[in-house]
Amino acid sequence: MTRIKLCGNFHLQDVDYLNEVKPDLAGIILVPNRRRSVTFELAKEMRDRLNIDIPLVGVFSNQKTSEILAYKNIIQVAQLHGQENEQQVYEIQNSGLPVIKVMKPNGQHQTCAIKRMIDAGAGTGKTFDWQGFKSNEPLDFLAGGLTTQNLQRAISLLNPKTVDISSGSEVNGIKNIEKMRELVRIARSNK
Repeated sequence: MTRIKLCGNFHLQDVDYLNEVKPDLAGIILVPNRRRSVTFELAKEMRDRLNIDIPLVGVFSNQKTSEILAYKNIIQVAQLHGQENEQQVYEIQNSGLPVIKVMKPNGQHQTCAIKRMIDAGAGTGKTFDWQGFKSNEPLDFLAGGLTTQNLQRAISLLNPKTVDISSGSEVNGIKNIEKMRELVRIARSNK
């Protein structure tokens, strides 16, 4: 079974959908001035409303360690999308907050982070050349342009442990319960 993270949640209604479809992980954007960004207060409210069995992942990009750790009692995992160095990854993890480090498909894939994510580009909704991708290590997370139309193929080709989907779970920029449900079904139907 492939695990699934549904990311880019930014309304309380999204949390209600998450509680219904029960993904393995839920994500919120904590990078200022992004379309799906949530405030500290909304992040706390979302965590309080989210089923306790669904870990909440906070997405950051090029932010100070202190800013990331301010969310430590709200999120269970930090996902780093920027140019964070290994020292920062180590400091965050050493505080007890696990880190997912996002890498480009054609870039360096070594990190001290607990998990690696391969993503075509943060929030672009675009895929990369799955057939041409090579890695010497198992793929922890796959993201970038995943939808109900291509998720099965992506899983078959790359066998990721977890898929991460944001815009693929939306219709006109709003989370859609039917798409979310279908994405969870596809991911979980893979043995």
